[in-house]
Amino acid sequence: MEPILVPGPPKTAFDKNRRMSDLIRKQVEHFRHLEEKLPPELRGALPQHRIVTEDDAARYIAPMTQVLLERAAAVQAAKAQSAPTPMPKRSAKQQDQGLDLAAQATAQSRPALAKKSAALPKPGSSGKRTK
Repeated sequence: MEPILVPGPPKTAFDKNRRMSDLIRKQVEHFRHLEEKLPPELRGALPQHRIVTEDDAARYIAPMTQVLLERAAAVQAAKAQSAPTPMPKRSAKQQDQGLDLAAQATAQSRPALAKKSAALPKPGSSGKRTK
């Protein structure tokens, strides 16, 4: 199979001095919202500069992403350490006994089916009873 040649991005794809797009602006707003919820010691480590250009946004987004990834990894590690212990396995006899109890409870909880009353008219009839 012949390789497919893909041209590289144009030089105008990234301009450090270009004003940031709406998409980048929304990402920065979202990160600022998340930053407010961080502890003060982590907020102090993040850059606190005015974000106007693509370069400004890149210099803020990179460290903020790193902080969020580290926090996510710490939460995952904590969850792994505090995983609940599995329930002990039940023997086949215990499982059968449990099924029997469940079947009995289900049978007892069902009300007996009510018989149709002779007083109710049959569908399609005039509703009058005949003797």
